[in-house]
Amino acid sequence: MNVTIDREAFVRILGRVQGVVDKRHALAMLTNVLIEADDGVLRVVATDLEVSLQQTSQAKITKSGRAATSARTLFEIVRESPTDEITLKSLDNQWIEVVYGKSRFKLMGVDPQDHPGMPQIATNGAKAGSVEIGAGDLAEMVRKTVFAVSIDDTRSNLSGVFLTKGSKKGSLRMVATDGYRLSLIDRAMKTEIPELEKGILLPKKGLAELSRLLEEEGEQVWIKLKNNNLIIKKENVVLIMRLLDAEFPDYNQVIPSQTKRHIRIKRGHLLESLKRVSILSSEKTKGVKFHFGENLLELSSYNPDFGEAKEELSVEYMGEELTVGFNYRFVLEVLNILNSEEIIMEFEDGVSPAVIRPANDEKHTCVVMPMRI
Repeated sequence: MNVTIDREAFVRILGRVQGVVDKRHALAMLTNVLIEADDGVLRVVATDLEVSLQQTSQAKITKSGRAATSARTLFEIVRESPTDEITLKSLDNQWIEVVYGKSRFKLMGVDPQDHPGMPQIATNGAKAGSVEIGAGDLAEMVRKTVFAVSIDDTRSNLSGVFLTKGSKKGSLRMVATDGYRLSLIDRAMKTEIPELEKGILLPKKGLAELSRLLEEEGEQVWIKLKNNNLIIKKENVVLIMRLLDAEFPDYNQVIPSQTKRHIRIKRGHLLESLKRVSILSSEKTKGVKFHFGENLLELSSYNPDFGEAKEELSVEYMGEELTVGFNYRFVLEVLNILNSEEIIMEFEDGVSPAVIRPANDEKHTCVVMPMRI
């Protein structure tokens, strides 16, 4: 193999794979990146067997071939290059030479035949049977749900984000919950996948890599299901994540079907006030009390070792007085992912789940479980 590629493009490619390669995996081979060069195209593949990433770029190929070497080391060498182009050459015994300017590096490689490469799934050609969605919409869906995924490894059915059809035709839905808070969001999509009727569970690591990919330029993303894998294609990048083998709970039972009390609040005011009052909350429970009165919200916290805090906020509310306790962290996390100037908080009573919605987006719903204080 003898190939020359634009340095900026290669740095971007190698930077993307760093989150995929598993430095602690029992299989040392998975710390390596697979490089293939033919027909004027350089392909770079990384995988940990759960998440796989393939990227392509135009390159000057003098000699076709395949190679595999340390993903981290190659990235660090290429990143420090002061030149516009990088040349890769295959040497004897699987070694790889990296050349730029007056610098030459020789890296130990491994047999590319031993690298698992991408799962054997068709990822190109016609996009029939796939969902087309705006990259910005998909990025927003991931960001507004992944925070609620459970970090408890023993609860496998809550350790990912549930992807299914939305409530209306032509919409896609993501839902995540850890049992203490829930976030649900619908966004429009073009075409549909029948298999999404029952829904699928996406791993958190795969979604983290998807988020990084969606941050980059490109307006559309195609999503396809095949062989218990979700395939995402965006321009010259293909991301494949293996679905979690667990059944997501019936999240509709968590969302109150009706609520008696509706309060409109300035999101920024509540966010900053809650940060201040939480300073004196109990370190163990992290509880903050919400007391609603006529056009008034009083936040209060108490810590037997340090003292107490109270702060009042103006809100739009004309119902009966209501007192509810929350773990302030869960409310803060919800407020941080909402992007509306005002929010709506809905309650049935002081012990039922609280609904928090952005005032300007009926397709996004969060639920936070109350606590006794």
